[in-house]
Amino acid sequence: GMASNEYGWWYVTDGEIDDSYTGIAENEYGRWYMQDGVVNMDYTGMLCDGAEWYYVQGGYVNDAYTGMACNEYGWWYISNGTIDFTYNGMAANEYGWWYVSNGTIDFDYTGLAANEYGWWYVSNGTIDFSYTGMAANDYGWWYVSNGAIDFNYTGMAVNDYGWWYMTNGALDWNYTGMAVNDYGWWYMTNGALDWNYT
Repeated sequence: GMASNEYGWWYVTDGEIDDSYTGIAENEYGRWYMQDGVVNMDYTGMLCDGAEWYYVQGGYVNDAYTGMACNEYGWWYISNGTIDFTYNGMAANEYGWWYVSNGTIDFDYTGLAANEYGWWYVSNGTIDFSYTGMAANDYGWWYVSNGAIDFNYTGMAVNDYGWWYMTNGALDWNYTGMAVNDYGWWYMTNGALDWNYT
């Protein structure tokens, strides 16, 4: 277990300081990272104690921490001090916002994702603030401006499938009428450019 003296907290085995112990130990104040038998107050990062990864901050296993942290295997989403392998969604670290799948940054993900600030276009796992164009999610097609869904945009937009009419940032399947883009005026039927209209 753990014991203290004027020099710090120590790991004790059979009544003697065990300077061979490195791992997690517990006392009445919580769980701590022990290195060579003493609490390592300088350590902040992730540690594996058996099968579970913990977030350690200043030597203390921080069960209240929720956010991102990295280890030798990559960046992870931490919830209540441990990796949350069930988490899917956006999370931030000091390098920006990332899309997380199964608890780790998904560098292969490209598409729309939401956080508390809105809906964003994600490319290769991170918000792409340079992207302007159309993107789809489970709710439909949307107009994205500078990486964010632009709910104020009304007008024409193009994707790989053609030209479309957007209302308040969403593809408007109900719109029939004239619309304008950089190439002129066009007739739209059910939200799509109608090439057959004369």
